[in-house]
Amino acid sequence: MALTQQSWSNIAAGSCLVLLLVLNLRASHHWYARKRGRPLPPGPKRLPIVGNLFNSPDAWKPWLGFRDLTNEYGDIVYLEILGKPILILGAPSVMSEFLDKRSAISSSRALSPITYLSADQESIIGFMPYGEYWRRHRRVFWQHFHPNEVRKFWPVQQAAVRVLLSKLLATPSACQVLLRYAFTASVMKSIYGADVIDMEDKRIAIIEEVFLGLRECTISTQFLLEFLPILRYLPFWTPWIGKHMKALAASKEPSRHMIEDEFDEAKARIEQSHEGSCLVSQLLATHGGGEEDNQLEEQIARNVAANAAEAGADSTVSTMEGFFLAMCLYPEVQEKARADLDAIVGLHRLPDLSDRSSLVYIEAIVKESLRWHNVAPLAIPHITTADDELRGHFIPAGTTVAANVWACMHDPDIYPEPNKFIPERFIKDGKMDPDVLDPASLVFGFGRRICPGRYYADAGLFMLIASVLHVFKIYPPLDEHGNPVNLEHAQSDGLVSYPETFGCAVKPRSAEAEALILGLQREDVQ
Repeated sequence: MALTQQSWSNIAAGSCLVLLLVLNLRASHHWYARKRGRPLPPGPKRLPIVGNLFNSPDAWKPWLGFRDLTNEYGDIVYLEILGKPILILGAPSVMSEFLDKRSAISSSRALSPITYLSADQESIIGFMPYGEYWRRHRRVFWQHFHPNEVRKFWPVQQAAVRVLLSKLLATPSACQVLLRYAFTASVMKSIYGADVIDMEDKRIAIIEEVFLGLRECTISTQFLLEFLPILRYLPFWTPWIGKHMKALAASKEPSRHMIEDEFDEAKARIEQSHEGSCLVSQLLATHGGGEEDNQLEEQIARNVAANAAEAGADSTVSTMEGFFLAMCLYPEVQEKARADLDAIVGLHRLPDLSDRSSLVYIEAIVKESLRWHNVAPLAIPHITTADDELRGHFIPAGTTVAANVWACMHDPDIYPEPNKFIPERFIKDGKMDPDVLDPASLVFGFGRRICPGRYYADAGLFMLIASVLHVFKIYPPLDEHGNPVNLEHAQSDGLVSYPETFGCAVKPRSAEAEALILGLQREDVQ
């Protein structure tokens, strides 16, 4: 008897159901074989398919919601959104245990659509997947920025500080603009040998535009694009997410300019003048091997130079804006700092890095600035490349790992009264207290992905903080009635966080300080 069309349809449907059941059983068997009886870390209840899509923390400033989750579930929290696992780490000990000590399997990055939108995926070292290509970049970067090598940049950094002090004396209410100018001038001279003469230089705007997209792009946007990468093809007029994608796309051309045009101009200057003190000249001098190898080495050199310049200017500006805001809110810190500077340095010269070991209170201010205002509250998320176990919990390969650095820096068990700016928390018996957690151990990243330019940034922060406090008083700006503006500290949402409100003015702390700045101007003219 011939089968009817309906019978064939039933057989086909039944076969599909059986196949789906078999595939599901096979996937389940494989999953349980990988877990080997180990539970996933604790976390909110997950729904089928969507997981924690509807009960994950608020997308606005997610480090706050992640902090609440770790308070409820412990230092390790597991989320899953649309099948993608996320691990939240909420304490320094577990961050070190997983991201430092097991960096061989926790050092990669997700291939994020954000990098495709904002630049060439293979040019941003911080977002490169872990592998040989990344290692070659990292090796070159470290060769020129390890603690002994960064000393060669100190004269350039010190010169940029002197120029900043002079410009602040002339325009005391332009702190924010001048900070960006100073750090841009410093990195462009250090990296490319280029002189940034004034605040109208196009390079300041170019570096600003490189990071503008990442600053405006929220962490929730990053996760959403990773879970649903097809969203990156939506037009820019799409509500909410379109404006973030437009901001990211706008940074693509400035990024290309840094990699190609600035490097080419530096290369031409070096070939013409045989100048060899900037980073590009030293990178070019190390080329060797065949033509193909030279091309790869030069591309790595281009990427390293661009990444060093962009990150060195942007992230440090955020920390310094936090510092200036703190000085407006805590004028007593300024007074203590000047007492330290007067006792060690005196009134007739600027402090320099040779004074650092003696300037204990200034050192404490640098550490408190890094702690109080976090540039990257959740760092840059890592991704695991193999199944692993953490404190008895199963961590699947491909898990996005978010280290809540902000929560650690504002944990009252680690730093009492964490919302206050208290440099004294790092000092004991007139010396730096080794028993207090150093913020630098977290804020610069973890394991093999720790920021390779941290020693350059640290030196620049110390020079600028010490020098500004030595010659200026910092105070809140005045409103139209001549009254001080009320300021408060709040961090902006985003991958890179800035103070939500910023404003300050400066004035020389004394006639001697003003004379010192004017003397620096005369030396520069001569």
